[in-house]
Amino acid sequence: MKILSAKRMALCSKNILSFMLLSVSLVSLNRVSAQTKFKVDAAADTAIEERLVQLALQGPEMQKTDHLTKINEYQLKSAQNTWMNLLTFSLNYNETTLAKTTTQTAYVYPRYFFGINIPLGTLLSRTAVKSAKENIEIGKENTELTKRTIREQVLTAYKQYVVYSQLITMQSELVNDVKTQLVQSEEKFRSGTISLDAYNAAQKNNNAEMAALINLQLAQDLKKLEIEKMIGVKLETVLRK
Repeated sequence: MKILSAKRMALCSKNILSFMLLSVSLVSLNRVSAQTKFKVDAAADTAIEERLVQLALQGPEMQKTDHLTKINEYQLKSAQNTWMNLLTFSLNYNETTLAKTTTQTAYVYPRYFFGINIPLGTLLSRTAVKSAKENIEIGKENTELTKRTIREQVLTAYKQYVVYSQLITMQSELVNDVKTQLVQSEEKFRSGTISLDAYNAAQKNNNAEMAALINLQLAQDLKKLEIEKMIGVKLETVLRK
C-alpha cells in the first residue's frame, strides 16, 4: 500500500509539474503573440502617420512657403542686376573745326565723344544684394520651421483621433452596461421593487453616459475634419491603405 501511495504521489507530482510547464508555455506564447501584435500595430501606425505627414506637406501652407522662396530668389537677381541699370552711355558729336594749328603746336579735336558713367557707390556697396541673400536664408529657415510645424500638427491631431476611438469604445461598453441597468430598473419599478426616485436616478445616469458618448463622437469627428483639412483627402483613404 505504501509503495502504491508513493507511486500515486509521484504520478500526481509529475502531472502537476506538466500542468505548470504547460501553463508557463501558454503564458509565454500569449506574451509573444501580444508583443508581435503590438509591433505590427506600431508599424502600421507609423506607416499611417508618415503618409499623413507627406500629404500634409503637399498642402497650401508649404506651397505658400515655396512661392515666398521664389520671390526671394527673384529679388536677389533683381538686386544683382541693379547696378547694370545705373550705367549710362553718352555720345556727343563735335561740329567744330577738326584741327587748329599754331606756330608751335597743332591741336586735333575728335569728332565724337563717348562716355560711360559708373556709380562707384553702387559697385562698392552691394547692400541690396546682401539683403536679398539674407532673405533667402530666412526663407530656408521658415521653410524648415513650417515643415516641422506641419508634422507636429498632423501627428498630434491623428494621435488625438486614435485616443478618441479608444475612449468611444470604452464609453460604448459603459453605455451598454447602463442601458442594461436601466432595463432592469424599469422591470423592478413596474413590479414595485424600487422607488420612483431610484428609477429616475437610473434614467439620469443612462442619459449622462449617452451624452458623454455623443460628445466623444463629436470631438472625434471635429478632429477628423481638422486632419482632412491638412491632408486634403478623406482620412478613410489613408487608413484603408
